[in-house]
Amino acid sequence: MAIIVKKFGGTSLGSIELIRNIAHRIALEAGKGDSLVLVVSAMAKTTDELINLAYQISEHPSRRELDMLLTAGERISMSLLSLALQEEGYSSISFTGSQSGIITDERHGNARILNVNAFRIKEELDKGKIVIVAGFQGVSQSKEITTLGRGGSDTSAVALACYLQAKKCEIYTDVDGVYTADPKIVSNAKLLPAIDYSQMLALSYNGSKVIHPRAVEFAYKYSIPVEIKSSFTFAPGTMLIQEESFEEEKNMEERHITAVAHKENLLSYIIPETAETIDLLKIWNWEIFKYLAIENQLELIIEEKYDKEIRYLLSQKEIPILKTENGIGYVTLVGLGINLDPSFLADTLKLCQPFHIKRIQHSDKTIEIMLPSSEVKDCVQILHSAFIGCEK
Repeated sequence: MAIIVKKFGGTSLGSIELIRNIAHRIALEAGKGDSLVLVVSAMAKTTDELINLAYQISEHPSRRELDMLLTAGERISMSLLSLALQEEGYSSISFTGSQSGIITDERHGNARILNVNAFRIKEELDKGKIVIVAGFQGVSQSKEITTLGRGGSDTSAVALACYLQAKKCEIYTDVDGVYTADPKIVSNAKLLPAIDYSQMLALSYNGSKVIHPRAVEFAYKYSIPVEIKSSFTFAPGTMLIQEESFEEEKNMEERHITAVAHKENLLSYIIPETAETIDLLKIWNWEIFKYLAIENQLELIIEEKYDKEIRYLLSQKEIPILKTENGIGYVTLVGLGINLDPSFLADTLKLCQPFHIKRIQHSDKTIEIMLPSSEVKDCVQILHSAFIGCEK
């Protein structure tokens, strides 16, 4: 009997009514013969509410205690969904991350998965039960509860799919799949029926929120079929596929823009590149969006919401901040081989003339544009219209 792992995000579980809807949806699929493992995030806004409670008590809360607090959100979701499934007449059981055998390192707030030993899940599946797992969390080898950082439930789901040798991992979200741009910004953005792992990684690294890049890394490394789809419809979503199968459908020499990603509300720090800085990076717990090392200085670009914590950490380590700049945004063009064709750069430079461009850089599949955060949405619309919107 094949196993399917399904992950449901916070917006899918935002109320008791929505949880009942998910249970009903699962009930419609449970009779098809596949064993089901459901990975859940905390209900919408729950994590933010718990963080707010912590900061009402402490200006600089312990990251260990934050992990203990925040994992409560997913435990609420898993229990409620299990109860809802039982009301639908199905046998189900819920497990925390540690009960599911997700073993991590000791880095509280942004732990990395070291191993998965989900034998208890297998035992319950063999009994015919639907298993619900609290995403976003695990346990260290010293039995400390840890969290996996932003998007951690995606990573939990794909890691479990790998261990269980699942037929597929389905990531359910509030949109129909992966679009050529954020449909909230570009009304005529197109749904991509398929995208290869490497381009999905580029999109995720550069601001796309439909799946976390660590989850894509897992899927890519272990060849896990992943489909991203809406929890509110039964429409087909976007399949993540191998690069070679993607290119078989196209002219091998064709280069085009697949999608436009964006990120707003970023902050730049410039700090000295010293031994203390290198030691700090080894224990760093926040996601770094971009970094640049040049002439014995290091520029770190992070989300503005982490400003207070990072300033506190730098002061504790006696690392001076040489310069800061807030209100930064990025718009990123993603496509196979676009960095090798100067015409894409020429067109980008021309189209971006109305904006206050601070920097343009590239990787093997991206052209990355740094500009004021306030100009990001307009830039996305113009670039999408020029490179994608006119395609037939």
